[in-house]
Amino acid sequence: MGRINKTTGEFTPKPSTTKKIGRMYGDTRFSRALRKGTVVKVFMGAGWEKGTVLEWSIDRVTVKLARGNRSTVCYDSRNLEVTS
Repeated sequence: MGRINKTTGEFTPKPSTTKKIGRMYGDTRFSRALRKGTVVKVFMGAGWEKGTVLEWSIDRVTVKLARGNRSTVCYDSRNLEVTS
């Protein structure tokens, strides 16, 4: 997931890898209030899913997923991205 510079031997990671690592250093608590109906992306096991916020509290967010008739609860803010 990156390249090694042949002349210096320095490893340069891909930008996508740097973004993934940076996401995991974030705070786990929801510091920003999310209104009902806010469009978000939720990280599920297989990737990111689009959805809308149903309910928000300081320790969890309930999201209705756009695909299928499902909802999920996020307890970690690192698994939630607000799309604008």
